[in-house]
Amino acid sequence: MPQHLEKVNVLRGAAIMLVFGYHSLLVVFGQYEIYDFSPSGLWIDFARYAPGRIVLGLTPPGLGAQGVTLFLVISGFLIHWGFLKSGATFRPGEFFSKRFWRIYPPYLVAVAVFGLTLGTGGQWSLLTHLTLTHNLFERTFFTINPSFWSLALEAQLYVLYPVFLLLRRWLGGVGKATLAVAALAGLAMALEIGGQTRSPTLWLSVLNLWIVWALGAYFGEQFFQGRRVFRRGSAHLAGAYGLLTLSALTPVYALLGRALFSLFFICLMDWYLHRPASAASAVGQVLTGLVARVGLYSYSIYLFHQPFLADIIQFLSFGQQSKPVLGLAVAASFALLFAIAHFTYHWLELPAIHWGKALDARWQRPGPAAAVSKT
Repeated sequence: MPQHLEKVNVLRGAAIMLVFGYHSLLVVFGQYEIYDFSPSGLWIDFARYAPGRIVLGLTPPGLGAQGVTLFLVISGFLIHWGFLKSGATFRPGEFFSKRFWRIYPPYLVAVAVFGLTLGTGGQWSLLTHLTLTHNLFERTFFTINPSFWSLALEAQLYVLYPVFLLLRRWLGGVGKATLAVAALAGLAMALEIGGQTRSPTLWLSVLNLWIVWALGAYFGEQFFQGRRVFRRGSAHLAGAYGLLTLSALTPVYALLGRALFSLFFICLMDWYLHRPASAASAVGQVLTGLVARVGLYSYSIYLFHQPFLADIIQFLSFGQQSKPVLGLAVAASFALLFAIAHFTYHWLELPAIHWGKALDARWQRPGPAAAVSKT
């Protein structure tokens, strides 16, 4: 897959730009998302909201929360593809060591930075963040950094990966395993809807979002086997995206938005990863390279873009509230975060991965007795 690595980074770049755009819109326009529906319950209450606010919520950054969905699909795809490429042998120690050194040291630094500057929210909040369980409790869900909930979710999905592999073996294939996860997600959604309060059901959201990751893993196996999941063209993708956008006007989006976008994303990935590189123009290739670089730094950008984004935008706009000026400040903020991410990627992410590989190599090195037995 080396020839596809840049394309995967392009997808990561698109995902982080969606997330950044979503959070930037909240800074510039305030709460623009609409959750109130008409008395019929079939669509949002158009009479209560200005057309501009409705349209804003239908733009790509307006739906930018789906950037997290794309990240989860990519994660499932890459991890399961890597498992198959390595011979379909799951080694728990190796798997969790790689995941730990990839995400935890940079995350720990980010927790320290924001904990020291903004406070931890208390000992319980700090403990749950250190154990990546803060997304399971209402009072710690958004403490320290409101974006960290998805990193805890990601870690929990890593723990569920061996379960997914067992389902794949017991049920006789990745397709049936994915359907089983979908059934669990449906059950979790039903229990969430039926719950009287949010806090007892937060853990259900992990099962609910497991299907997003599992769909990525499903696509990873199809890609590894050389099977296409989408044989149409870009026009069909554009039409599907349009329908998904319009679904945001209905309760369908609130209930099934992430699952539907997950299906869309695996179709998009299948189309894009099989698209010849020569199909892009010279300008397109330059833009692709830039977005791929953004994708390479996407983890650092995600770690550090919150919770100071509002302060950075206000500082770079010199306190002006004009929307064009704020728009320029948003662009400048992203450029600044990109520069910061360049250093954190090279000085924090890559060294952590290197340390992990070095320690794994030392632990796996045969002892004197084993060395003698091989001679």
